[in-house]
Amino acid sequence: MTADDRVTPAPDQPRSAYVSSADLMGSFDAFYRDARDRLLLQTFALTGDLAVARSAVREAFVVSWHHWRKTGRLADPESAVRPDAWRKALRRSSTRPWHRKKDLDDETRRTLDALTALPVVQRKALLLTQLAAVTMDEMAQEIGLPSEAAERELQLGAAQFATALSIPTSVIPLALHGLSRATTSVTWPRVTIIRRAGGARRRAHTVIGGAAAVVALVAGGAVATDGAGVRPTLDREEPPAAGGPAPAGPAITTLPDTSLVPLDVLRQAVPGRGWQEGTTTDNSSGNGLALPCQPVRYADPQGTAAWVRTFRDSGDPQAPRSVVQVAEASSSEQRAERTYRQARRWFATCPSPDQEGAAVPRVQLVGTADLPGVGDQSTLFVLRSRVDASTHVVGVARTGLFTTVTSLTSTVPAARANRAGVARLLASAVGRICALPDAGGCAIPDPTPVPRAPYPAGEKPSMLSEIDLPPITPDPGPWVGTPATALGEDRIDAGAIGCNTVHLFGRFKGKAIQGNEFRTFVFGGAKLPPQVGLTQTVGALPGGAAGAFVARFREQMAACPELDATAGTEVQELLSTGRGAQALSVWHLSTALPGDRTVEYDVAVLRQGTAVSVLAYVAAPKARIVDEDFVALAQRALDRLARSAPYDPS
Repeated sequence: MTADDRVTPAPDQPRSAYVSSADLMGSFDAFYRDARDRLLLQTFALTGDLAVARSAVREAFVVSWHHWRKTGRLADPESAVRPDAWRKALRRSSTRPWHRKKDLDDETRRTLDALTALPVVQRKALLLTQLAAVTMDEMAQEIGLPSEAAERELQLGAAQFATALSIPTSVIPLALHGLSRATTSVTWPRVTIIRRAGGARRRAHTVIGGAAAVVALVAGGAVATDGAGVRPTLDREEPPAAGGPAPAGPAITTLPDTSLVPLDVLRQAVPGRGWQEGTTTDNSSGNGLALPCQPVRYADPQGTAAWVRTFRDSGDPQAPRSVVQVAEASSSEQRAERTYRQARRWFATCPSPDQEGAAVPRVQLVGTADLPGVGDQSTLFVLRSRVDASTHVVGVARTGLFTTVTSLTSTVPAARANRAGVARLLASAVGRICALPDAGGCAIPDPTPVPRAPYPAGEKPSMLSEIDLPPITPDPGPWVGTPATALGEDRIDAGAIGCNTVHLFGRFKGKAIQGNEFRTFVFGGAKLPPQVGLTQTVGALPGGAAGAFVARFREQMAACPELDATAGTEVQELLSTGRGAQALSVWHLSTALPGDRTVEYDVAVLRQGTAVSVLAYVAAPKARIVDEDFVALAQRALDRLARSAPYDPS
């Protein structure tokens, strides 16, 4: 039989009642791939909110899979999915959200301004006929108006839109399709994730239906009474008084534990033969502190759901590893953003020892990175313990109403910490969660961490904080810092070293040094000489004078051994970079003292624009900062210094 010999069923010929699961999945997968970008463009044009539009379209596809046996038989399944997506998007979108987006071009902004000026009915009519290519009758039916009224609204909307953009009505389709410049970069969850979420929704509805049937069955027995005329109950408590509050309905978890990272996904992201899954709990028992630097049980105490899942790799007893995933659901976008910031703050600003020394481990913030392409917001941290040899790589991300954290703890040096593996793991975690209703952006499969300046920490964000300070071996105890204090004449020698250098006090090159303050860090409770500790001094000068201060300091350090040869001071330059608005030099000094004693110092001078700072660490035989750690500390101080107030010439 040739292709021409095949019989094509008539349009009214009844279809088979049975459709296989494979056929259902195949048809839905094809529909999802074909329609998602088109529906996103339409929904974005309707609301101007790309994140909300994406979330609404994705959730509409989840609902569509739930009902696909019916929806898939429609001549145009898009006509059933689009109204659902539009309802969700309009309910969630805020006013003119594109005005807060810096990555939109001016033409896109003008188009969205012109669209939002239209009444919703006119906007829908315009988008349906220009972007959805429906007939006039279908447009009228979808917006709920008679054909004549719908056509009138379309004409009014088209005229107003064209006038706002100063274009002829014939160019309207081109203007609307131009919005795709903002939507082409959107990533979508895999269709298997959409189907899995739809299946979970179907099961949840089945549970609700079963619960309703039980309630109806029990309620049907409420008319029965015993011999004394009392209604029997299922327990021995008194029945609630008439008019009292209705019992709560069945609770449906907005964040199912099936959305957490499974063992096989972990093994792909962070390879290792010994990985085993531990526990999965709602974090309601114990102290609830599952992560390094986590001071409280939940980042969102009013959240709607929370999970903690643990893994352990014991394949190499000499190098054990562990992974923790924490996930929380919030009740609104605003609360979710606050939850993300709170979780991020845990790792960016671990509380100082004098705040919660007993509850929070002593760690150093080694590095911070952004993770472009992962969820709506994401950050990666590398932390190093001052107590043991452990290193923590922690990723934090938000997608819609959900915040998740993935943390890898190992014994590798911080320089070799598996940043890429945790970035992949966090992307996988976001990829699973982003299929849920009320989720937001998904994730690219292999994101690249992009180093960034640290987030503000401490009471003086422009100066070093305890979290910046490196560990000392052997551990002499926690670093404790004094408050930042104005540098007075009586403290001009704070942080003095074995060389004569300029100070950030008084005037330099005829200019007053502004905002000069100092802060000292010592080891709390350690039995060390009183002079041991780190001092940072800061001040501000006009740009030219700031550069001259750094140049003078460098000259004095270079000349120090020759000028004070009797003191036996040796100067080793560890780093020198920059001669412009950003500059940094680091040295290690050794000064011989009578009795075959030696005092060692680590010194740095740094400049960010008009801000200048000097670091000086006085060491002891059992309290040395290794050179590479002090260089990294000076670079961190340079990052912090960028938050200083500029010099005020008035």
